[in-house]
Amino acid sequence: MPVRTKPLLEPALLERISGLSLVARRVVEGVLHGLHRSPLHGLSIEFAQHRQYTPGDEPRRLDWRVLARSDRYVIKQYEQETNMRVMLLVDCSRSMAFNGAKLSALSPQSAAAEGNGESKFQYARVLAAALSYLLLQQGDSVGLMLVGDRIVGQVAPRAAAGHVVGLCQVLERAAPAGPTNLAAVIAQVAARLRRRSLVVVISDLLDDPDAVLSALGQTAHRGHEVVVFQVLDPRELEFDLGLAASGVTIIRDMETGAEFEAEPQLVREHVRDEVRRFCDRLDAGARAHGVDLIRCRTSEPAERVLTKYLRSRLRGKRR
Repeated sequence: MPVRTKPLLEPALLERISGLSLVARRVVEGVLHGLHRSPLHGLSIEFAQHRQYTPGDEPRRLDWRVLARSDRYVIKQYEQETNMRVMLLVDCSRSMAFNGAKLSALSPQSAAAEGNGESKFQYARVLAAALSYLLLQQGDSVGLMLVGDRIVGQVAPRAAAGHVVGLCQVLERAAPAGPTNLAAVIAQVAARLRRRSLVVVISDLLDDPDAVLSALGQTAHRGHEVVVFQVLDPRELEFDLGLAASGVTIIRDMETGAEFEAEPQLVREHVRDEVRRFCDRLDAGARAHGVDLIRCRTSEPAERVLTKYLRSRLRGKRR
């Protein structure tokens, strides 16, 4: 019997993120759109394409020269009026199933730090659903790929507002499984994209950092804008497994199944230093490649992460 999960876009969440739509519309005028260089709607000076006139279009936007030459009624479209294509890559490898709140021997302080108690994957798909909602509301085209060591599921980009329902259905049916080869998958996706796009990666990035950074850099070099939301559980960052009093403990790799014995209290500082170096390497590499990297703790509400990031984009601050 399948396990029932709460809907990804609950009414309460939609109510909380609805204010982001205003921010997203303003961001369309700035950096988030990437391809859209006009600072204000209606004031673009860079012509993009023609489209067929439809009732309700303003007559002043007709291309009178085309009408005189061919008796065709067409509208001029400028750079900021052409919708952006967004491809969301959501990591569904087994490591994304980690949920620190379910570990035993939690202290009250640790439990409070875990917040809503969601797994990384649940957090990632809520984030993807909320982003899809915002992007579709502003008229962008959104597609989805579920990835692990390969592409395991996908939805073709569409710009219809109702497309969010199909995206959420695919996300709700997905479950984390299998190993990660994020670098290879990102490179594969970049090779498939035929037009400039915004590529959004939502993952814990628990893979070879140099290979992942190289793939992200190659994607940006192809002309795509790349944004990465790194989703981590607070316990991964602090290596607080709630096992300090347990003595020697068997620790298992969630993806490979490999096991080793350790005393968490003795290795905690070493692991925390390694995690900090890992994150610092990702931060430095992302900056070098012009990639936006946003680190998210599962204890922080998804809408708060989006609000902070969109506002930083609006201010022209890249993270």
